[in-house]
Amino acid sequence: MPRQLIIILLVALVLILMTVQNPNPVSVQFLSWQAEQVPVIIIILISLLTGVIISAVLGLIKQSKLKDRIRRLQREIEDLQYPPVVSPDENKETEENEKKKSEDKKRKGINNA
Repeated sequence: MPRQLIIILLVALVLILMTVQNPNPVSVQFLSWQAEQVPVIIIILISLLTGVIISAVLGLIKQSKLKDRIRRLQREIEDLQYPPVVSPDENKETEENEKKKSEDKKRKGINNA
């Protein structure tokens, strides 16, 4: 038996036991809202349903973030496996730009000191 099915059956059993043992209706007050003579099982089911909905929404948010991270990491893996092809002319330009940047950093370091 899958673990989820066992948990669902246990929760259902607890709900049935509570319903049988607490047949009297209760009065409920939440903020400015008030209900009188509500069966206990209705309160329990509303609480359970609210918890399930909140858990599902939070789970979906986390799942979405994880999927985005997986996509980003897969793109990074692809980029590392197949680096972009650089022509020799572009390679020279890139090296010259890097030299200029390092010289500028050195000059700024001297000026700041």
